Amino acid sequence: MKTTGLFGILLLNFFPAFSQKKEKPDFLIIITDQQRWDAIGAAGNDIIKTPNIDKLLQQGAYFPNAISLCPVSGPARTSMLTGRFVEKTGIKTNMDCDNLTDCKYKSYDEILVENGYTAEYYGKFHSPANMASVYSNPPLYGFTPPQSIKKWELLYNFYLSENVAKKWQKQGELYDFSFYNGIPYLPSPIDRRFDNLPSGILDDDALKKRPLTQPDQHGVLALDTAHTITAVQAKQTIESLNRLKDKPFIITCSFHCPHAPMLPSEPYAGMYDAEKMPVPFSINDDMENSPYKSANGRLSMPEYRDSAKIKYMIAEYYASVTEIDHWVGKIMETLDALQLTDKTVVIFLSDHGEMLGAHGMREKNVFLEESVRVPLIIKYPKDKTCKRVVETPVSTLNIFSTILDYAGIDSQSDGESLRPLCLGKQSKYDFAISEWRWGRPAEPDLMIRSNQWKLIINSQPGSKSIDALYDLKNDPYEMNNLLTEATKTAYVKVKDEMLGKLIKFLDDRNYPNTEYILRKYK
Repeated sequence: MKTTGLFGILLLNFFPAFSQKKEKPDFLIIITDQQRWDAIGAAGNDIIKTPNIDKLLQQGAYFPNAISLCPVSGPARTSMLTGRFVEKTGIKTNMDCDNLTDCKYKSYDEILVENGYTAEYYGKFHSPANMASVYSNPPLYGFTPPQSIKKWELLYNFYLSENVAKKWQKQGELYDFSFYNGIPYLPSPIDRRFDNLPSGILDDDALKKRPLTQPDQHGVLALDTAHTITAVQAKQTIESLNRLKDKPFIITCSFHCPHAPMLPSEPYAGMYDAEKMPVPFSINDDMENSPYKSANGRLSMPEYRDSAKIKYMIAEYYASVTEIDHWVGKIMETLDALQLTDKTVVIFLSDHGEMLGAHGMREKNVFLEESVRVPLIIKYPKDKTCKRVVETPVSTLNIFSTILDYAGIDSQSDGESLRPLCLGKQSKYDFAISEWRWGRPAEPDLMIRSNQWKLIINSQPGSKSIDALYDLKNDPYEMNNLLTEATKTAYVKVKDEMLGKLIKFLDDRNYPNTEYILRKYK
C-alpha cells in the first residue's frame, strides 16, 4: 500500500501492517524414520541422550500421544504429505511408492510452491515419484528431481565411493550388504549372522526360509561419523538453509535412521552399554489373546524375545537417535545464525515407531503403542503461547492442514490443523485413528485410540483376525485384551462408544468401506 504525506507517515509509524504484506513463515520439517515416541529424553526416558530434541520439545508444542496414520513408511509419508487416508491415496505398501503408481492428491509442498515458496527435500522420500517433481534440489551426481529424490540411497553410495576409502574387514567383522556399500561392521549378538562367524555365511536352506534383510544387521559400523547417512542428510539440509535463506522456503530433512540396519558408528555406539539397557516389560508376552501373535515373523525370530540379545538392539537404536540429535542441534544452530528462527515453523516427527523387543517383536506394521505412537513437536516462536503439552491424541494425518494453516492457505483434507491446539484451544476430537489394510485378513486394519482406550478391528470381508480393546490407563503395555469371551460383555459399552466414534469420523470423510464396517458391527 503506497502512502504519502502526514497521513501516510502516521500509518507507517502506528500501523506498520499497512506498509507491507503480512510475512508468511518458512517451514523446516524434520522427519526421523522408525523413532518411537519414548526415544526422547524429555519424554521421560532417563537413559537416552537427546539434549537438542529436548530443547526443541521445551520450546514448542509437544504432542505426547501423537499417532502415525499408518505404521508403515510409504503409506504414512504419502498420507502425511497429502492429508488423505491411505485408502484414498492408494499407496498401501512401500512397493506402491516404487512402481508406477501416482498419487492424485497434491502435497503440501506442491501447494506451497504454487503460492511462491521454494521446496527442497533431503533424505528418505518413500512416496510416489510424481510427488517429487516439485522440489528444487540442485543436481547431484548428474541427477535432478524427481530422480535425485527417489534415488537417495544410490546417490549416498556414490558419495561413499567418492569420499570413503575402501576398507577390508577385520577379524570378527562382516560387510554391510544392504545400505553402506560394503563397509564392514562389528556385529553384535543379535545380528542374524553372528552365530555363523567368522564367515557369517548362512546356508541356502536358511536363506530360502528367511532371506537376509536390513533389519537383520546389528553392530558397530567402521565409518567415520562425518560420512554416515545421518551426517550427509543433515549437511545437505544445512546447505539448503544457507542457499534459500532469502526466499520463502519449505525444507524437509528426512533422516533414514534410526531405521535398520542398526549400525551406529563410534563415538555414538560407545555411549550406551548394552548390559545396562532395560528389557521391555512385555518381551515375554505370550499374546494368546492378541491379534498380533504371529505378526512381523514373531514366532520365527526368537532373538527378539531373548532378554540378553535385545539389549544390544536397544543400545544401537539409542545410539542412532543420539547421532540424529547432534545434527538436529547443528540444524537449529544454522537457523539461529541465519536469523531465521523467529520466522520458521519447525515440525519434528517420525513416520512410525519400532517395537524394539516389545511383545517379542521387531520393526513396526502393528497398532501397538511402540509401533504406532510417534514423537511430534511444533515450534513457531511468533506464536508466543505455543509452549505447551497437548495431551489430546492426534494423528500425522493432520500435518498437511497444519502447515497450510500456518501459511494462511485454505485447504481440503481428511485431517485438521493442529495450530489451534498449539495455541491452547480444545480439539474437536478426543481420539486419533490409524489404518492399514494391506490384504492380510489375519491381522487388523483399523485402530482408534483415546487417552484411555484403544480399539483395534479388522474391517475386511473374510477377516480371520480377532478384535482387541486395551485399557491404556491400567494396561499401558497392552497385554490384556478385554474382548475375550470371559470379559467382553463388561466392555460392550466402551467398545460400542469407540466404534461409533471411529465409524462417524470415517463416514464424515467418505472413507471407503464404511458401509461394510457398519454391517459387520451393527
